[in-house]
Parts: sequence; C-alpha cells; structure tokens
Amino acid sequence: MNVFNPRILDASIRDVTGCLSDVQKADVLLHALQHLPSEGSRIVMENAIQSFLQVSGVPPADVARALLLRAKTRLAAGYRTSAQQDLLSVLGSDPANQDVKAIIQSEHLRQEMLIREPDGPPRFSAEVWREIALCLPKRDLKSLLSVPHALSRIASQLIFREIDLHFTASPDPPRAENRYRGVNCSQEEQELDAWHYQRSADILTRILVDPVFALQVRSLSVYAVVSDASHTLAFQTGMLINSLPKLCNLRSAHCSGNSGLINRMLETLCASNHRLYSLSINLVDRSGDIDIPPFKHITHFSITAEGGNSTSTHDFISQSHDNLRSLSIKNANWKFPTDAISVRHLTIIEFEGCFSVDSQIFSEILSTGHQLESLTLSGILECTPSATFRLHRSSLPFLTHFALNIISLHRHVTDRDLVPAISEFLRDRKHLHSFHLTVPSGDHRRIGFDASAWGVLPSLTNLRSLYITYPRDLSPSLAGWLIPRSVRALTMDIMVPPAEDLLLFINQLRPGVPPLLTFIGMTNFPIRSVINVIDQGFSNVRLVRIDENVWSVIRLDDGSIELMEQWPYRRIKYHSAAWLEPLECEDAIRHLVW
Repeated sequence: MNVFNPRILDASIRDVTGCLSDVQKADVLLHALQHLPSEGSRIVMENAIQSFLQVSGVPPADVARALLLRAKTRLAAGYRTSAQQDLLSVLGSDPANQDVKAIIQSEHLRQEMLIREPDGPPRFSAEVWREIALCLPKRDLKSLLSVPHALSRIASQLIFREIDLHFTASPDPPRAENRYRGVNCSQEEQELDAWHYQRSADILTRILVDPVFALQVRSLSVYAVVSDASHTLAFQTGMLINSLPKLCNLRSAHCSGNSGLINRMLETLCASNHRLYSLSINLVDRSGDIDIPPFKHITHFSITAEGGNSTSTHDFISQSHDNLRSLSIKNANWKFPTDAISVRHLTIIEFEGCFSVDSQIFSEILSTGHQLESLTLSGILECTPSATFRLHRSSLPFLTHFALNIISLHRHVTDRDLVPAISEFLRDRKHLHSFHLTVPSGDHRRIGFDASAWGVLPSLTNLRSLYITYPRDLSPSLAGWLIPRSVRALTMDIMVPPAEDLLLFINQLRPGVPPLLTFIGMTNFPIRSVINVIDQGFSNVRLVRIDENVWSVIRLDDGSIELMEQWPYRRIKYHSAAWLEPLECEDAIRHLVW
C-alpha cells in the first residue's frame, strides 16, 4: 500500500534549502512565490518579499520580479498606493519593463502618476490620526469638522466626549438678580436662549437615537437657571432624564440648577449604574435641599450652594471617604466635615465656608494631609491658626498649589502672626507652582499682613501663578523684583489705590516685571485706558484682567497693539480654559474664577 506523508516533502525541502546559500534560497523563494495566487495571500506575500529584499547580492532582475509579484498582490487586495510605489521602483531600474506597462493598462493607471511622488498627506492609520488630534486644542478640533478627511470623524468623537448643555442661558452679571426670565428679557437674550434650546435638543436627540454616539460621551455638564417663564425647562429636563441611561461610559457629571433638577438627575444616574468618578453640583436654589444617592466609585466630588442643609452632603462624604481623592465644598454657612472625611487620602481640597472658633480644619489638614497637592481655603476667619502653621512647618511635602482668601475677620479675632507663619510654612518650597493670598483691606494688620508678606516670594523659584494682595507700605520699584522670574500669571489685589498717578505706579513696577509674564490682573484698580496699562507696564502680556473685565491683547507683527478684544461674560464663566490654551495662558485659569 502506497502512503504519502506531506510532512516528508516539507522536511525534504527544508533539508535541501539548508544546503544552499542565501542568494540561492532567495531564488527558490522567488520561484515558489510565482505559484502563489494573488488573491487571499497578501500577508504571506508581504512577509516573503520583505525577507527576499533583505538578502544582499540578489540580481536586479530578480528584485524587479519580486516587486512585480508584490504589486499584483497589493492591487488584488485594494492597496493601490503601495502597489504604485512598487511599480515606480521597477520603472526606476527598467523604464521599458513590459510587465509594468501591462499592469498600468489593465488597471487603468496613468504612467505619469507613478513617476512623481504623491502630493497628498501621508496615509496614516486612524489610530495615528487620533493621537495627532489628541494634541490639538478644542477650538482647532471644531475647525476640523468641516475637513473632508478621516480627521473630521475623529475630531467629532473627541469633541463630543465632553458635552455641556445650557437649559436657557444664564444672564450676565448686571442682570443676575433677574431669576425669572422670559418676561422682560432683551431680543439678544431671547435669540441666545433659542440657540441653546435647539442645540440641547439636537444633542439629546442624538444620544437617544444613536447608541454609538452615546457611548462616546465621557463628561456631561448641565446648566440651568432657577426658573424660567417660557416653561421650556420642564421639556428639556424630561429629555435629559430619558437620555442619561444611554450614557453607559459616562465618567464625569456636573449639574447647576435648582434642587428639583439636581435630585432627578442624581437619582437617574445612580439607578443607571453609571461608573461615575467625578460628581459636581451647583445648587442655585437658596432654599432647596438635595439628597445625594450612594455612588460607589466617586473620587472627585464638588458642591456649591448658597444655603441648604449640609446633612445629606456630609452623609455622602462619609460613605465615600475611602474613595475620595478630591473634595470641593463652597457654602458660606457650612463647616469643613472633619468627622466625615479622611484627609490623608485626599490630593485636592477646596473649601469655602465657615472657620469657626472651634474649627479643626487647619490642624486636621496640616497634620494628616500628607498626600495633598492642592489646598484652597476661603471664608470668614473666626479662629487663630498661626500656631498650627508653625507647628507643622514641614507638612504637605507634595503641595503645588496653596491659596488662602480671607474674606473678612470676626471682630474678636486678632492673629498678627498668621501671615508670617504662612510665609515660613511656604518658604523654599521648590514644588510650589501656584500661590494665592488675599486679605481684607481694613483688617490686614490684625493678621500681620504688610510689605514683609512679599518677602517669601523670591524663595519660591518655580512659581508660575501668583494672586496676592498688594500692601500699602510696599514700594512699586521693589515689588516687581520680589516676584519670582518664573511667574507667568500675576494678579494683584490693590489694597488702596495709589494716591499718585496710576501710570507712574505702573512705570515704577515695570522694571522688575518677570520676562515670561503672559497674564496680568488687577482688582480694585480704577483706570481709564487698558491700552495705557499694557504699553506703560506690561508690554509682553497676552491677556489682561481689570476687576471683572478681561481683554485679549491682539498685536501686529511689529509688536504694537492692534486692538483689545473684551471677553464676554459667558466666555469667562464657561469657556475660559478653551480660550486660554491657544494664548498659552493656561496658568491664569485660577485667576478667572470668581
């Protein structure tokens, strides 16, 4: 009986080729490839030809044959550009090659297309384009939406990872007290509300009908006024509640509105089992209370409220204390929840509230906050924490941002060592990138604030952001040189406007201004011309803040100022980060929040 084992043939081929030189092996490989079908064998052909071309000493004619085989396989698989490159290589060594001419005729190619390199951009994969798009600011991504390229689809995916919805536009500051909109609002406000209404409806509809789009959303922010007379808020809220269960990959949520909207949104998010990591709440209803469901994975929590009861918030913080890494609480009547939170786990603390006489916030944070990287404290001071700062002089070793905003002092509080103690606490911290210190003008001496408070600044050699009160007894000609050379963003809260000419004050400050400064801000500083401030004192800045107003500095090629573009209120409130990035003023982000 004849029995043939195919493996014997494979072994025989291996034994025979093992006795051949590399050039001879390449010749055998090329002969075998000629019997390989063009369809369905591209990967085998690509690997074989790549190894063949790496053998030195192969005759040019065999190289041309190998490239022709690969070109045919690539054409059969639809890879026309790479096939044309192979045909171009063959023509480079043999311009009269008949096989190439036959392929050009059969594939309806033009020979002049092969003679020159393609003018278009390189054909990167979608993954490479995505990595490129990730480096672009959001404003540039929006421009890419109109480009007929794969980048348009990628830009759309990246843009809509973060969605913000405005249920009726919030009024500008002069009209902020008008909480009931739609009665006497201007035509411009009505058009803005209509635009946001249509935009929110389009996005929510897309989430409801397009599961792929809904899965792309990672962050959702919702802004709504307290009440609105046009009764559109109820319909928008209904669409939102129906859309939330579709956002299966949602990781961050922010809601600014009344207690009814926030409660419904939180209940739906919790019931949908979203794996939320970041939750931010802004309760604009002074008399409302909210109930926060027990989210299990929250690591970043923020709440801002003008009134209400802190019980629900403290209960939620207590339930999440093992997971929380970032905590922000802003309510002038609340105390810091030292009993509910584990400070040793936190890396970011932002508290704006009540520092009562029996408050343990300073001792708790300074003694146990070993992992803290950012600490922001603001409110009415009723205690004397200077001894605590002295006691824990070397605590918080990883601190990169420190801010203390004393809004006012209790009439019985006197702690003249507070600012000197804070200065010693921060002195020589090489990792500190941001330092904010503002004090009330009428009570500054009761906490030891004077020109000596600026004495700590030269030791902060890596400081990039500085927001500080300017003391009455500090000479402008000295103040500029005390500011670290590394500072990019500077805001000075002028305690008392100088009695002399304001431009003279700026001229004296100018010689010591840091050379890398791109943002300058001044509060309590009455001026008539912003352009004069820039020309006389801060010729290199790109962004200016005077009190509550912000301007971009638009310059000509010769460096002269072409115009000052004032930022609208909504840009400052909602979109400042996106506008700061192209100006390279990212260090000023904390200077535009008030």
